[in-house]
Amino acid sequence: MTRNITTAAPAERLTGVIADVLGTDWVPPTAPDWPAAFTNEAIDRQLTVYPDRLNHRLVFITASTDDPDDFARQRFGKYTPDLTGHDTIDGWLADGDLDAIADALAVILERLVGQPLPERAAHTNPLEDEREQLAKQAKELAAHASHFAAGLIWGQPVAADTQQLSTLAQHLAHTAVRVDELRGYKNRRR
Repeated sequence: MTRNITTAAPAERLTGVIADVLGTDWVPPTAPDWPAAFTNEAIDRQLTVYPDRLNHRLVFITASTDDPDDFARQRFGKYTPDLTGHDTIDGWLADGDLDAIADALAVILERLVGQPLPERAAHTNPLEDEREQLAKQAKELAAHASHFAAGLIWGQPVAADTQQLSTLAQHLAHTAVRVDELRGYKNRRR
């Protein structure tokens, strides 16, 4: 097997192929090293590529140029090349035929860059959620207790209301225990 050994660094060789695939709207990395990051300010994207040496593949990450380290707003792509004749991904990057994979990279990168980035999910505070639930249940219990008291005063049937109050009180007690636990208080279970 004949190998075309070049003097270009592996990162420089791959970024050259990727730059051709992406076009002139993307600014290639300035240093030929891993990870190699391309940027496109017009669409607010950064595309990072690096070799995954353990799995013998290339990894692509697209993110916002404003915060490329925001893991929640990244998309990932992978390409596993045919390493026949090479011992490692580094060997393949150093002297493999990278031009032969340009079409496959074009498909991967087009899909990766074409997808919108995920929206940032709001971080919820479990204590706050449980306190809101507790307040809602307490309001509901108070409303039913008022209805029950009115029924007693006006001589209306109240047996059905007692079952409703009992169920609401049990839910309220369970939520109250959960709120206390989230606050760090130890509750004795009965």
